[in-house]
Amino acid sequence: MTLLEATLGTPWEIDTAGSILILEDRGMKPYQVDRMLLHLKHAGKFEGVRAMILGDFPECEPPVPNSPSVRDVAKRILAPLHVPVLCGAPVGHTARPMLTLPLGVPARLTAEGQGTLKILEPTVRP
Repeated sequence: MTLLEATLGTPWEIDTAGSILILEDRGMKPYQVDRMLLHLKHAGKFEGVRAMILGDFPECEPPVPNSPSVRDVAKRILAPLHVPVLCGAPVGHTARPMLTLPLGVPARLTAEGQGTLKILEPTVRP
């Protein structure tokens, strides 16, 4: 997420419209995730996004007991988008075995239950 935010306003800024956007990071406090998500939202990075996958966000515990978690912050900011959002996926920074996702291929995300991601085309061509 930090790297995506750092590209805003540069020639390397990515077009997120029509995508399943994957966001993950580590070592951030929930208020920092809040700030970044709002920055990305106001920069238009969530306009036209079809779905979102959020990683585990390790080492991102709330600094004060009973204060909002990363999941709470994400839900508050992303729920109004009315797109499927899958939270806690083992992508990027994770202590669990990491799920490797192909980028730039057609896919379908269902965020019900534990969620499923179906890759719709081969990711490697002979």
